[in-house]
Formats: sequence, structure tokens, C-alpha cells
Amino acid sequence: MSTSIRLSEEAKSRLDLYKREGESYDDVIIRLTSDDKWAGFGVASSDPKESREGMEAIRDRMRSRMDDHVEKLDR
Repeated sequence: MSTSIRLSEEAKSRLDLYKREGESYDDVIIRLTSDDKWAGFGVASSDPKESREGMEAIRDRMRSRMDDHVEKLDR
């Protein structure tokens, strides 16, 4: 089963920097996020505000990690 997600041009361009020959975008995302498979575990809450804040924190960490990876590639 697959799910479609929308990405900005910037996000796709960043993924392209990590994409290896013969690798799908799915492969890239899994490889880049495999460092901490438990990231976000338990973030869901019955309180919608807490869930939203938890997801925003995860998104911010992911953006920061991606920025760090891109900076390393630029060196």
C-alpha cells in the first residue's frame, strides 16, 4: 500500500541531494530517517493542541537535521 504526500520544490530538491542512483524517494526518506526509529513515538495525545505541538516539534527537528545534512554536502 502506498500513500501520496505533497512536497515543496525546496523539499524535493533537498531529497534529490541525497538520492543515490537506483534509489526511490521512499528509499531516501527511510534511509535518512532510520537513525532514530522511535522518533515521535508516543507523541499522539487525546488533546488536539498537545498533538499539534508535538508534531510541530518533530517537524522542526526534521527540518533542522535536513539543514545540517545539506550544509555538510555544501562543504
